[in-house]
Amino acid sequence: MKRMIALLFTAFALFFTMVNPSSAEEQAEEKIYMIPVDRFLNNDKSNDIGVHEDPDNDQPFGGDFVGIEEHLEYIKDMGFNTIMLSPVTERAEDDYLGYDVTSYDKISEAYGGAEAFQDFIDSVHNQDMKIVVDMPTTATEDYTALENLEFNDIETAYYEDIDREIIDLSDADNQSQYKDMVQNFVDTYDVDGISMFLNQDGLNGNDFLPDNIPSYGILTIDGMTAEGFDHVSHNEFRSSIANALGGVDIEIPEFPTDNELVLADHWFSERFTYHAASHNMFPGTRVQQLANYLYAYQGASAMTYGTEVAFNGDSYPEIHPQMDLWTDKEVVEYLENISMIYDRHQVMAAGETETLLNEAGQYIVRYKTNDVDFVFNMNNTSETQSNTFEQTASEDGKVYSGMLIGDMIRPHEGEFITVLDREETELYSIIEEAGFNNGYLYASILIFGLFAIFVWVAASRSKKRKNSKF
Repeated sequence: MKRMIALLFTAFALFFTMVNPSSAEEQAEEKIYMIPVDRFLNNDKSNDIGVHEDPDNDQPFGGDFVGIEEHLEYIKDMGFNTIMLSPVTERAEDDYLGYDVTSYDKISEAYGGAEAFQDFIDSVHNQDMKIVVDMPTTATEDYTALENLEFNDIETAYYEDIDREIIDLSDADNQSQYKDMVQNFVDTYDVDGISMFLNQDGLNGNDFLPDNIPSYGILTIDGMTAEGFDHVSHNEFRSSIANALGGVDIEIPEFPTDNELVLADHWFSERFTYHAASHNMFPGTRVQQLANYLYAYQGASAMTYGTEVAFNGDSYPEIHPQMDLWTDKEVVEYLENISMIYDRHQVMAAGETETLLNEAGQYIVRYKTNDVDFVFNMNNTSETQSNTFEQTASEDGKVYSGMLIGDMIRPHEGEFITVLDREETELYSIIEEAGFNNGYLYASILIFGLFAIFVWVAASRSKKRKNSKF
């Protein structure tokens, strides 16, 4: 009997291996959910400091580490494997974003303090997720301040509100001291990365950041450059993504091939939904298209909290409403569903890409891997689109199997013809139709055959025990 049970478990394992193939080449790229701690959820009233109830107020709402910790599964289920937090160091009581720094050596008590922060980090890691923390560059009395600031309008309004200056990170003394401070933070708390909003042009992260921690630099003004970071977000690219996917019939920026951190908004920019509203488009569909773009990108990408519920706005502080976990169920479920598909095929991240079409809102990319090829087809236009692809010799006996919508495209006279409705995205895997079905069939026969034998053996033994009693 034990042997029979073992055979059944082996059969089930074989079945799921065939249905859910994996590859040693698979690697999880950072899919980041960006959260200003105070604006997510107030789950612990005991640490409320300077909290106001007015939803239009630019004072703290009371969000804390526990509020995020209690909803890690919600974030993970949407497909994010990394959380990026706004600054967590001690701040002024009337500040909510965290850049009005009062001490770089302490964790904000309004968020729960050091112990709650470490508990949060442990919970994130227990979910097999990473945590990145944004490090302020606010000048305290220990640093020399920058004279010529590089701020966009939102940053200008915010920093005028908190009346603070920025550290001059081109100064050697500042660089050394700042690097020591960040190193101490990294050594004390088991974080997985440091992010920074950069307010000086031409900075090199190697000058003021430790080299033993991944780094993310975010530029907020067109034309600014930075180096020495593992990932950099350039404002020109961010703006082009937000505009293109906020509307339709607009050429979509091609996936970058360098270390670009791809995002459509952040907490010092207008909301992605603002672009959808300006184009008179339905926000939910726009968010779905954006998510497909972010998930299909081979590098690091990020979405700001509340994008999934279409938070809107283009100025401070209205761009930072409190989330309180009310959600657009339809959009969230869509993100959950497609994230499972992209996560299951992480091998795409290691493949070579080829752009097949990029024209006025249609963006088609082929991913070439050692195991299976994929075709990413985004129709971000106002019309149904049909595209024809010549069948290659390597595609003999194969089909385009749609995984997001479910299209199955078989070759016709040596061509694959795809048809996609307006404002939809499909991801095809190019697979052996018969091979996949036969494997599925063989596994099913094996499972049900062994199960039938198991039932027959169990029934026979039961009958023998009954006969032995007489």
